[in-house]
Amino acid sequence: MSSDDLKFALDIAEAMVMRIDRSSRTRESLLKVAEEVYGIVRLVRPGVTADEIARALEERFNVWAPREVWVLDPDKHNQWLGMRENDIEWRYWDRYKNWLLHRKGWKPATVETLSDSTNTVLSLMEDPERPGSWLTRGLTYGQVQSGKTANYTGLVCKAVDAGYRVVIVLTGAHESLRHQTQARLDLEFLGFDTRFMRERTAGSTHIGVGNLDMKEPLLCMSMTTQNKDFNANTLESTPVDPRRVRLLAVVKKNARILENLRLWLQGHGTEQPDGKKVITDLPLLIIDDEADYASVDTKKPRRGRTASDPDHDPTAINRCIREILGTFKKRAYVAYTATPFANIFISNDTDHPNHGDDLFPSSFIVALNPPSNYCGPETVFGLNDPAADEVREPLPVIRIVEDESAWLPDDHTKDHKPVGRLPGSLVEAVDAFVLSTATRKARTAEYGVEPGHNTMLVHVTRYRTTQVAVADQIRSHLREMDNLWGDHGAAGQHLRGRLRELWKRDHVSTYESLRERSDLSGLVGEPVDFDQVLVQIPGVLEDCVKGVKTINGLAADVLEYESSTPATVIAVGGDKLSRGLTLEGLTVSYYLRASRTYDTLMQMGRWFGYRNGYLDVTRLYTTKNLVNSFVHVTRANRELMDLVSFLAETNKRPADVGLGVLDGYEKLQVTATAKMRGSTVISLSSAGQRPETLFMRTSRHDIAENYARLERLVEDIEDCDQLAPELRYGSTGFFRTGVPARVVTEFLDGFSVSGRNLQASPSLLKQYIENQVARGELTSWTVAVTAGASPNQRLDVGGDTFRQVTRNPLDVNPDDQVPEGTDFPVGVLVSPGHEAIGIPLAVHKQALEATRLDFRKSGGGGKEPVRPSGRQLRRHRDAREGLLLIYPVDATQVAYPDGLTEVTRIGADGTTQRLPLVGYALSLPTSGSAKSTKYRVNEIYLKELRGMVADVTDEAEEA
Repeated sequence: MSSDDLKFALDIAEAMVMRIDRSSRTRESLLKVAEEVYGIVRLVRPGVTADEIARALEERFNVWAPREVWVLDPDKHNQWLGMRENDIEWRYWDRYKNWLLHRKGWKPATVETLSDSTNTVLSLMEDPERPGSWLTRGLTYGQVQSGKTANYTGLVCKAVDAGYRVVIVLTGAHESLRHQTQARLDLEFLGFDTRFMRERTAGSTHIGVGNLDMKEPLLCMSMTTQNKDFNANTLESTPVDPRRVRLLAVVKKNARILENLRLWLQGHGTEQPDGKKVITDLPLLIIDDEADYASVDTKKPRRGRTASDPDHDPTAINRCIREILGTFKKRAYVAYTATPFANIFISNDTDHPNHGDDLFPSSFIVALNPPSNYCGPETVFGLNDPAADEVREPLPVIRIVEDESAWLPDDHTKDHKPVGRLPGSLVEAVDAFVLSTATRKARTAEYGVEPGHNTMLVHVTRYRTTQVAVADQIRSHLREMDNLWGDHGAAGQHLRGRLRELWKRDHVSTYESLRERSDLSGLVGEPVDFDQVLVQIPGVLEDCVKGVKTINGLAADVLEYESSTPATVIAVGGDKLSRGLTLEGLTVSYYLRASRTYDTLMQMGRWFGYRNGYLDVTRLYTTKNLVNSFVHVTRANRELMDLVSFLAETNKRPADVGLGVLDGYEKLQVTATAKMRGSTVISLSSAGQRPETLFMRTSRHDIAENYARLERLVEDIEDCDQLAPELRYGSTGFFRTGVPARVVTEFLDGFSVSGRNLQASPSLLKQYIENQVARGELTSWTVAVTAGASPNQRLDVGGDTFRQVTRNPLDVNPDDQVPEGTDFPVGVLVSPGHEAIGIPLAVHKQALEATRLDFRKSGGGGKEPVRPSGRQLRRHRDAREGLLLIYPVDATQVAYPDGLTEVTRIGADGTTQRLPLVGYALSLPTSGSAKSTKYRVNEIYLKELRGMVADVTDEAEEA
């Protein structure tokens, strides 16, 4: 069989599959298509078999992406795309789509989802042919490194096809990001290299989409190039008529440049009765990339005034964006970001007499869901996945750094230059990068895997002088490794032995652990042994020495991934690496830099993204505190995504998202968004929620007290009715039903939990239950003490003996222990399926049908859900009934002195058993009568909440 024969058959098969509804694209349907295509082609392509077509189809359709969700304000929008879609010539979009499918190797379902989501955003903008004056302000957000640039590139293509004449893409504050964005749009939108020309001509040298043999799209001129930001002087020699060509500008967020752009554009306007020049006939689209950075007006109005007051002077970038929008009668502003807290907290009421409306996304908010092969924070840290069949543990790729303080103190000055040798953790991180790069090269040599770029990120400080010094140290260290590699003396043997030991201790076990996980299909590469890796190391070391780059304003280094030869790069930097810049083939990250704000922190997480075929060689070296911070903001982002989904279902408007975040609309929210001093009141409603203790205390006193409280609970409910086996839905443990609410609140009253369990605070839950009981709700409870799979630790409950539950702590290296007295943090406590316990069979069936309906609406691919989601179970659970889940978690990984009797008990079989960490979760039904509970938090928690509201100027790199 030739590859051409298979491609011929596969093209036909793909077209047939794309006509099948997403939710119906099962393995069986793919096999059926393969059989049909085989019947069509077997005479003209006899070398192709049905099995080969089926295998190729399964490989092409093994990635699926759920649909985006959105909310909009219908009063500010005229529907239009459905009426014009068939009349528009989608030339730019068709080129881009074909580029992704046939040159970039995107899976068909991923391109299909991109097409759907960009159609959604375009349809929520106004029709560029709509007469009169109109303004669209929207927000599109998704996960860090999940493909937002691809999304807005697709939107630019479709918007220009549909009739938008001027497109401005706002990038970050650094030229490196602007250059990278321009280069990508040259390749994937314009089709020519702006370093050599500004518009396509007959003699143009085409690149990217321009090389595809397709119908030429309408002419678009670039006002900026890869080498130069906007400069009106450079356009004087080439007169530009914006009514003859479409215009593109890729511009930094720099007030002087934006003001010059506005003045140049205004020169093409017509004078209005008030004397201002306005462009009345050309529709404008502004794409604001990283829109929470620099674009938000963070100036506080004077006392007693508002941001609409004529005397209020917004921050420079915010003012420039609003004034450019004011230069056009027909305009759309679409913000893109992974951390949209700041954008949602913009006032929706601002209407400045000189600068116009602020940038609150009053027209629409679109939340993008990443495809199934995206490796994001929820996967890395093992946070809850509603679709998972089992608890997902954190990926075993996180290594905790604890030896950096002497080398780089937290309070170091801007002139600090680290002295002495690199800390052991950084030496190991460099070794890991050498092994990772050599492993990927070995896979290319052994299996023909397509070679790719390899990058290590070192982000330890915001001070540029210190960044340069760190890069010099790493370069010297690598040069020493390179010189010693061929040495046959003791030093060379030690180096080779060090890498071999790291391979055996770390890479082998990590590979085996990840290879066993069914949820990481396609992300783990083919196996190689150390001898195969060893052959590649000399070349890797040579590349590494040349590849150390300092990416900041002091250094001339530039990240270049445009060569066809795979690059090996160790990028040392700060802000330039943390906002939008893509690090190709990122495998190892050494990250120490803390941030005041969670949105800034999450943007620094460049290690999230797509790691197809090499997830097993990725490593994240960071501190325990930073792991906890990332987990916290990931949960906050997930809450916001869930809130947008809820508002979409209930036909709420974008303004309700802001109100919801502020006023506690079914979520934990902040009521004060500016400077939060001392303490403040925040609101929480537990209705329809699943509060769980994700941080468990480990002091011997707390363990003993909480275990005694569990024993009293079991004693109190032992005489209650046993739960029927069929209502346990396969779960094992100790079950009782018909438990009075009083028993549950007594169990919670005084339970010792970490203060970081804000939603699972026992005192607040007790108050909520008592309030609902007074309304006739939550009067009867099912209690389940769940059994687990601990290999050694058991628990005696109600006359039976069960294995304890195992959960891996989030911020601890695999071989390390959690110190006594510190919190034991887990990504998720509740096992999938446990929220069904106690639900009647008929209600369970209804919840499953509702879950499957959600699945189909989301456009999800893969297997249809086989069990109801926790969200639907809580919606269907009787408001009079609650579920209390108890998790006795194996505490073997907590470091207690040997022989400590306070944390042990003699089991029924006579063996000594370690007391468990007792965690709990409540599955609470939705309620129409529940009220938000207000409570006051102190400065400690306010420091965490500040990160959810970026109401301070973004932390800037030292100037």
